[in-house]
Order: sequence, then structure tokens, then C-alpha cells
Amino acid sequence: MGFGVVSLLNAVFRRMFTSAGLRPSSATVDADDTTIHFWAHQSLLQPPSSSEQQQPPRPVVVLIHGFGPDPTWQWAAQAGPLSRHFDLVVPTLLFFGASATRSPARSDAFQAAALAALLTGGGHLPGLATGAGGERTVHVVGTSYGGLVAYHLARELEAGGGGAVRVGKVALCDSDACKGAEDDAALAARTGVAEVTELLAPADTRALRRLMAVCAHRPIKYVPECLLRDMLRRYFADKREDKIALIKGITTGEGFQLPPLPQEVLIIWGEFDQIFPVEKAHKMKEKLGEKTTVKVIPNAGHLPQQEDPKLFNQILLDFLLHPSTSNGSAAAK
Repeated sequence: MGFGVVSLLNAVFRRMFTSAGLRPSSATVDADDTTIHFWAHQSLLQPPSSSEQQQPPRPVVVLIHGFGPDPTWQWAAQAGPLSRHFDLVVPTLLFFGASATRSPARSDAFQAAALAALLTGGGHLPGLATGAGGERTVHVVGTSYGGLVAYHLARELEAGGGGAVRVGKVALCDSDACKGAEDDAALAARTGVAEVTELLAPADTRALRRLMAVCAHRPIKYVPECLLRDMLRRYFADKREDKIALIKGITTGEGFQLPPLPQEVLIIWGEFDQIFPVEKAHKMKEKLGEKTTVKVIPNAGHLPQQEDPKLFNQILLDFLLHPSTSNGSAAAK
């Protein structure tokens, strides 16, 4: 039964992506055979036609997932609404799914470098540079671990000049980029594990059940064991040691100052996030500076884009589509 349900959900989420105009692809981006699998709009996967070259190009949004199932699961509710206004690139991070590398590096900064190479080098997205001047605005959005990668990606693109890519805005969702060892210790204590790797990289169905309960503010009361077994096999067991290395290689804590970004930044947080408590959203704002705004989604946990997708999408679209009129902290209404 578990296999059937997981396969059905996988098909549903992939269908939501294809219905939004996204298509799967892959690219080898460096000499270490770093291969990134990703979804993107067809217009980005082929050179623009002569008529398209005469039109102002749509901005691009890069959606970066966190730990857990495929990005189709994590961004299914955003693919359609965002696609009405933007061209999308939705990568699968290294050591998740089929994305892989021969490099020994295991850090969020390395993940960001690979994504920057996908966006700017080798013609992997031939439709990215279109329109007058050839420069394309790219907004970067990440959730949880993906938010850490999103932060580094914005810095990487700025430092490298970006080529035909100009970083527009950055949105970080339930992503504590200023966490330290004490935060990890507190999370381990709250969830009854010896260290956070046991929580975030579950080794068995009991650990996966615990992770699911911690992530959602209103978790499903009953999840069949067979479904958990199949989810564990498909999305957590593969490359588990690499994922543990990713957790240990996160570029935060002592010695990392979280320099402010030059772009406008939106921090979205679930009110009842048990992994990264909501007060960390305001600490992030203090670090990232006056161009940063905090929006708190009520009655949501660590996955607000799934728990309240309508409000999440409204907040994200308002930020991406309209110039900011004020900065500061606010609760979403």
C-alpha cells in the first residue's frame, strides 16, 4: 500500500509541475562531474526565437528545496501560481535524487557554487539571456536548508558578476542562517535525539515519524508504517552519509558573520516552527539589515508553503511583484 500511495503522490506532484509548463532536465556543470538535475520552463531550455528576442523577458525565480522528498513535493503548491508571472528553475540539490558530484566538498556554499554554474555557465539554460541587453533578473527563493543555499547563491552571483544574470530579490523561508552549536544542541534536546543528524537524516521509520511530527504544526495523526518505509527508501536512505556530511558542513555559527545582502530580502517563517523557533527570524533580520522584512505565517510550522500555501504564495508574490514600501517585522494577516 505504501508503494502505491507514494508513487501516486509523486505522479500528482510531477503533474502539477508539468501543468505549470516545467520540464525535467540535467546539466554537468564542472570538471568534477557535478551533475544538477532540475525542472525549468521550456523557454529556458532552448535558445529564444527571433520574436522572443524582441520581447522583454520574464524574470526568473529559482526555488531551492530543503531536506526531504523531491523538490516537486516541496514546491508543488507554488509551481502554478509563480509560473503565471515568472519563468522557474527548480534544481535538485546535490546528494538528493539524481544530482551528484565527484567533489569531496559537502557544504551549502558548494551547493550554491554548483547552482551558480548552472545559471551562468556553459549554456545549460540557453533561454536565460534574452531581450534587450541580454540581462535577466533572477530572484532566489529557498526553504530550510535550501534557504542557506539561496543566501550563498545570491552572494556567489554577485561576486562573480552574474554574467547575463542580475540577482533581483531573495526570499528565505524558515531558514536559520545564523544558527550555532547551541541551537543544534537545543533542537536535539527538544526532539529527544543525541544530535541533529539523527533528526534531519532519519535512519528508520521511527525517526522519520518523529521528523514529520516536528516539521508540521498539525501533523497527520496516523501514517501507515508501509508508507513510511517507502518514503524512507525513496527519499531518505539514499546517500544518507552524504546528507549527514551536508548537515555538519553548514556554513553558519561561530566565525560566520552573515554579511547583509545588497538585495531586498524577505524572511517567511511559520509561527510554530519547532526546528527553527520563530524568534530566529527576527535575529536573521538584525543580521541581514534594513532591506530585510519578516513575515510570520500564523498556525504553521516548519513547512508554511505546504501548510498554508494560499497565504504563503500571496506573501511571496506580493514581495516579488511589487517594490517594497516599508521594512521591518510583521505578522501575516
